[in-house]
Amino acid sequence: MKIQNDGNIDFALILAKKGVSKTKFRIHLLELFYNKRSLSVKEVMNKSSNLINKVTIYRALECFEEKGLIHKVPSINNIIRYSLCNSDECIGSLHKHNHGHFICNNCNQTFCLENYKSPDIKDIEGFYINSLNLILEGYCKDCHLN
Repeated sequence: MKIQNDGNIDFALILAKKGVSKTKFRIHLLELFYNKRSLSVKEVMNKSSNLINKVTIYRALECFEEKGLIHKVPSINNIIRYSLCNSDECIGSLHKHNHGHFICNNCNQTFCLENYKSPDIKDIEGFYINSLNLILEGYCKDCHLN
């Protein structure tokens, strides 16, 4: 969901369209997600002012997830990471992510692979599927070159 004004993304307008309060921190947080593939809570804390406490960060992340701005993505070591939603997939808290994820074994970054859809598998006799994840691991372009 990129709303641009003179080539710049209007983060306040994006928040307003999703019904999210346009606080200075939330604008900053949304900008962080546009500049990074995925973020953990610790990374958000490191990239934010020391005046922002952990509770504020968790509340903002929860709000962004409920409004369809971000979604949880898999990671190495099962640390919760978040990535931007594709505006066409998510409406409010109804997240419809049918794409794969790539985890870099070096930088631990998680990348959404929008062009790689998870297979559509129906329930298998005796098994009832709640979710299906397509996760690829290896080295991202930047880490592979180093």
